[in-house]
Order: sequence, then structure tokens, then C-alpha cells
Amino acid sequence: MDWLKSVHFYRKVPIDLTEATISGGAISLLSTLVMAYLFFTNFSAYLTVTQSTSIVLDSSDEKKLQLNFNVTLHHLPCRFVSLDIVDVMGTHLQNVSANILKTRVDAEGAVVGHAPTVQREIAHSTALVPAEHKDAAKFSPDLDMRTFLESVKEKRLVMVNFYAPWCPWSRRLQPVWEEAYGNVVRKEYAGDVLMGKADCTGGGQDLCQKQHVHAFPTVRVYRRHNPHSHESYVGDRTHQALEGFVENNVHDADETESLAEEQSEVSAGPGEGCLVRGVVLVNRVPGNFHLSAHSKSHSFQPHKLNMSHTVSSMTFGKALTPTQLRLLPREVELGYNGLAGTEHHSIGHNTTLEHYLKVVHTTYEVSAARTLETYQYTVNNNHYQDGESLPSAVFAYDISPMQVTVTEVRQSLAAFLTSICAIIGGVFTVTGLIDGGIFHTTNALKKKMEIGKAI
Repeated sequence: MDWLKSVHFYRKVPIDLTEATISGGAISLLSTLVMAYLFFTNFSAYLTVTQSTSIVLDSSDEKKLQLNFNVTLHHLPCRFVSLDIVDVMGTHLQNVSANILKTRVDAEGAVVGHAPTVQREIAHSTALVPAEHKDAAKFSPDLDMRTFLESVKEKRLVMVNFYAPWCPWSRRLQPVWEEAYGNVVRKEYAGDVLMGKADCTGGGQDLCQKQHVHAFPTVRVYRRHNPHSHESYVGDRTHQALEGFVENNVHDADETESLAEEQSEVSAGPGEGCLVRGVVLVNRVPGNFHLSAHSKSHSFQPHKLNMSHTVSSMTFGKALTPTQLRLLPREVELGYNGLAGTEHHSIGHNTTLEHYLKVVHTTYEVSAARTLETYQYTVNNNHYQDGESLPSAVFAYDISPMQVTVTEVRQSLAAFLTSICAIIGGVFTVTGLIDGGIFHTTNALKKKMEIGKAI
């Protein structure tokens, strides 16, 4: 194996032929520190995973986009909340209820109960005075704040019809109400019950405002001499149904039976809201979904409706688990649920609150065999006042034709080893050159000094 000596690149010099200097030792120590520092910084970079972002045309062939939302309307009861979907392809879906859950909440956000998924159709009487007849008899007492409090204090059961003369549904209920009142006052329990009405545009305006009445007609039931606790009557609007309700409830200690029969709904005190959450599928084209007041048997005062709301979450695509969210890069995670936890308040009367969302399909390649498909969006908020239509909470969305692809990038082992070799070899060579330069310069100066002394 002696032939291997002939190809030896690193021939050894006997130690007796080498010379150590102080400057060389200092340079060697410094070079060691530099090499150690560069090694650890490069090793840290080798362990670090970086993201590479690219933008390409959206390659998705899905025709529908899943939209997940959780929104609380603080001042609109669930029985009036309607979710509508509109897009540029002509789609117009009103009062969507599939995969939607409505939860009744009070003014502080506490849960009162769940609203029915599909509202029951209210039966109306057609046998009495026509709805457009404005001169029907008005025998039931008109209530204002003072007479209302006196009646609730005196009677065991008080039913109040909050109405507006301009409302066609109020005019349709008027003869029915009067017929029911005329029959109730002839009963043996007439002294324990009162059926009154309050004109929310006239003498009963303060009472309607105090009771937070914004839809007409609203029929409420007061028991136990308590003006602050009430039910909303949601039964049929026929005199038989009204008379039957009075007869069945005038001597009841509470509202349990009427609630079980779905004739009434316990209200949430001063102000009631609705938490609306669910999933809808929308076309992958610009459009919007909006939450507004809607009823087939009520009229609304636009300037009294308050569409203030809180968005707990608003995401697109398949909902990600907490574990999947932690895998996403920070900037993608922030854009995934950009409206989460935001509050939006109406300013002035008849104010519509609008959110414009620019949605971008995003693919995150965790590894060669694993990817996460999601969507991120930016949002701009605006509000405006419309004196003609009812206010609403509008979420307008636009799907970008571009797709963001985020890929994890790791430094290869070969690149890391190459870098380490370059560090060690480069520092060793450079410091060797510096040491050699210092050594030869010092020797040259010493020789010149010795020659000068000799002369």
C-alpha cells in the first residue's frame, strides 16, 4: 500500500521544522471562534423551515364554495331574521333555512332559546271586515304608558296589540281583535283579563318604544302583574284562536302550556337579538348574502331597525380544525378568519352595514404528500343610510381568479455540508494567509533592523 503515499495531498512536516508564534496563536483562536459561530448559524438555518409563495391561476374546478358563518344580531329577534343570497348569475334565494341554526339571545348576549328552523304559517281570518276597511269598530281600550301599567297591575292576564295605522297587517288584524274583545268581555272571567291596543304612531308611541316594538302588529302577553316580563303571541290571527288563548291562559300560573302548544314565545326582556350560524353553498362568482328583517305577516319601521352585529367567525371552504390552523403560516392564518371577533354598530337611522370580502384560494403544501386547501380574504367595512328599503347586514364577496400557493422550503443536507466545508476551508485558508503575511513581515523587519545595527 506504499503507492498511496504518492497521492497524499496533505504531506506532514516534522514538528521540529515548525515554529509557533504568539500572533499565530491569537489568529488561530480567533479563527476557531469565527468557524464555531458560522457553523452554528448555518446549522440553525438548516433546521429552519421557510415558506415560498407563488401566485398562479386558480385551478379549482369546484362550482360551489362553502361559506361558514357565526353572526349575532343584537337587536333583531330570530323570528324576523332572514338570510338571503344573491349573485351576478341571477341567483336569488330568500330566507334560506337549510343548515342554518338560529339562537335567541338577550341584550347581554345570553342564550334565551333556539328558534324554530321553519316559521309556522299564521292563519288569518277572512270572514270579518276586510283589511282595507279603516272604519271598523274600535271597542277595545287604547293604552298609553300610564293605562298600560295600571292594567297590568290590576289584571291577571293582559294582551296588547301594538299596531300602526299605516300597516296593512295591522288593519287586517283590527276587526279580528275587536271581535275577539267583544266576545271575551261577555265571559265570566272578563274581570281578570284585558285585551287592549296601543297605537305606535300616536298616543302609545312611548309605550311601544319602551317595549322595543319594531314590527307591526306585535301581540304581547303580560302575566303575574309584571310589566317587564312578557310573551309574544305567535298563534293564528283569528278571533277563535285569540279567544281560545285567553280562555286557556287567564287562570294559568305561568306560560308553560302556551309555550308547549307554540301559541306564544317567551321574550328576552328589554331587547332581543339572534345568533345566526351555519353553512351555505354559494356559486363561485361575485355575490352577497345578507341578514335582514322579513315576515309574511308583519310590517317594519325601517328607521327603528338596528342592524348592529358581532361576527364571531366568517370563513370560506372546508372548516379547518385547530390542529390544521396551527400548521398554517401566520399570515395565512390571519387571513383565514379576518372578521372574527369584530363588532359593527349602526350609526343613525336606517343604516345598512356592509362588508366587502375579497376571497383568494390558498394551497399550503405541508409536504410532498400533504396539502391544505383553504381560503383567505381581505375585508373592507362600510355603512350607508337608505331611506327607502329596510336596513340589513350585507356580506359581499368576490372570488379572485388567482390562487396563492405556499410551499415549505428546507435546506438540503448536501447544501448544508457544502456550506460547512466552505466555512471551515475558507476561514482556515484566509487566517493562514493572514498568519503567513504577519510572520514574513515580522521576519523581514527583524532582518532589516539587524542589518542596520551591523552597519
